[in-house]
Amino acid sequence: MNIFAVLSFISSVLFLQAGVYTLIKDRKTSVNRVFALLAFLFAIYAFSYALFFDAETIGQVYFYDKIASVGWVFFPVVTVWFFYLLTRNLSKKVFVPLFSILLLFAFYSFYIALTDLESVKFFYQFEDNWFYTPYDNTTSYFLFVLYLISSVLVVYYMLIGWFFMAESNREKYQAKVLLYILSFFFVLSFLSNLVFPYIETHLIPAMAPINALILIGGGIYVLFFLPSASITPEMVYHLIVSHVKEFLLIADKEGKIYATNQYTLSNLKYNSYEIGRCELEDIFSEPEKVREGLKHMRSNNVSRQIRLELFTKEKEKVPVVLYIIKIQDEFKRTLGYVFSCMDYRQKLKLKEEVAERVRAEKNLSQIRKELELLVKKRTQELQEANLKLQQEVVERRSAEEQIKNDLHEKIELVQEVHHRVKNNIQMIISLVNMLCSHPRIDSHASDKLRDIAEKIRYISRIHEDFYASPNLSNIAFSSFLKKAIGELYRNFGQQRDIVFKLNLTDENLDISHAIPLGIIFNELLMNSLHFAFRAEQESTPKNTINVEFYRNNGEFSLVVSDNGVGLPMPFHELKGHKIGLQLVNVLIRDHLKGKISHYGQQGTTFIVKFDQ
Repeated sequence: MNIFAVLSFISSVLFLQAGVYTLIKDRKTSVNRVFALLAFLFAIYAFSYALFFDAETIGQVYFYDKIASVGWVFFPVVTVWFFYLLTRNLSKKVFVPLFSILLLFAFYSFYIALTDLESVKFFYQFEDNWFYTPYDNTTSYFLFVLYLISSVLVVYYMLIGWFFMAESNREKYQAKVLLYILSFFFVLSFLSNLVFPYIETHLIPAMAPINALILIGGGIYVLFFLPSASITPEMVYHLIVSHVKEFLLIADKEGKIYATNQYTLSNLKYNSYEIGRCELEDIFSEPEKVREGLKHMRSNNVSRQIRLELFTKEKEKVPVVLYIIKIQDEFKRTLGYVFSCMDYRQKLKLKEEVAERVRAEKNLSQIRKELELLVKKRTQELQEANLKLQQEVVERRSAEEQIKNDLHEKIELVQEVHHRVKNNIQMIISLVNMLCSHPRIDSHASDKLRDIAEKIRYISRIHEDFYASPNLSNIAFSSFLKKAIGELYRNFGQQRDIVFKLNLTDENLDISHAIPLGIIFNELLMNSLHFAFRAEQESTPKNTINVEFYRNNGEFSLVVSDNGVGLPMPFHELKGHKIGLQLVNVLIRDHLKGKISHYGQQGTTFIVKFDQ
């Protein structure tokens, strides 16, 4: 096996181990995941080149290099991604478009590598090793080199910026190590993969997948093996000054204040320059107690507790408890003092809350006694009310029984009235039919009488249907429309090849609106069935009757339309000749208090609108 093939294979194994090790250490961190992706890309790159260096034909060489293109095309953009997550030296608004452009270059180069690699590289064999010469006059090769150099420059920009803006020596050391590693890797790879192929020298073949061991190894060292920084006095001082929520004043041996923490500045409303010019009298309400405490600390190491107040810049008072801490060097020499003042406002507030709670408990005790008396009185009242309620329940039950009996009688009376109305209507129909057969009645009058009888019969059926409803104030009118249309379809629609189209919403009407609207609907529908479609008319388009019933902004609308021949004369003239339309007009005007509209284009359309 070729020595370069062996080195590439060993490199691929090491890259794979580095990626797995990184994920095992912490796969939830985005930096680690991207670094593992970079290691896996180099693993593919190196393994493909292990096969590449042992290839026997030019076809195998191109095939293995196409597989390796997954690594050598995408590792620059993934490297940029990794160092962005590590350094955070670019804002997201800058990084996202920049990364998108580099990713676009990467996908374009990957597409060229898979579909037209021969136009970018020319492979040849020299002393049992495969070398290549780039076609530097092609756009594809120029764009790939531009993409590679741009990625290198972006990475160097982020690392150099990280080095100069590092907040700790450890970060500076990390940036320095990565700069050295990247420089070594990029120089070696630039020579072996770009310069040597361009000048056609045969010192070494393309070594980027082997050189990358330097990059991945350095990344592993920086991420996992670089020692953490120890805690320094500077770090402790910075934390105390920035984050301790206590009044801290640092003074020299004579008690002159020269520094303080951020909490003290914000609460006393001074800045760092002003606090350094303040005397003890400007800060403490009883400076003599502070001076006595300093004298005591010269011969003792334990501070006395001193109760006093601090002055803000506006001379507001803050009650505190003062402790003095002696600052000494390693030779026990006194360098200064720290005035640690515990904010006493919270304790005073707590005392006030305790006192308020004691007063509240006393009030609650008194209220509890009053409540006990009130409950006792209320219990007695409830017992009396319960007795009264029981009496009322007995009386109510008796009244309910009487109401049930009255209701039963009224139901029977309504049924009797309904039965008599029905019988009377039948008698009227019979009388009209008898008149139709009378010898003095001509055929035209007889037809009119039969039409009246039919209308009376339909009114009777509507009356019977609606009064059979369990709730006369909420009649499901849409259900009635469906039932009525079904009956008319069986009687007329099937014989004349008529199609009914319905658009009905579930709306309820009371009996006073349901009966006249049902009669109106029957007249309008019968008008369409009798006059809209002629026997000799061709049914193209198909004979259609549309029925709509809906409610919009509190107004009910009933629409009956057809695509027939239209009315034989204007609507206002037709109302004077047709009894049915006269009936419709009367019902709409006098019973529904609504209006009817008529449209005669492409058939006939009637629209009835009313408010309930």
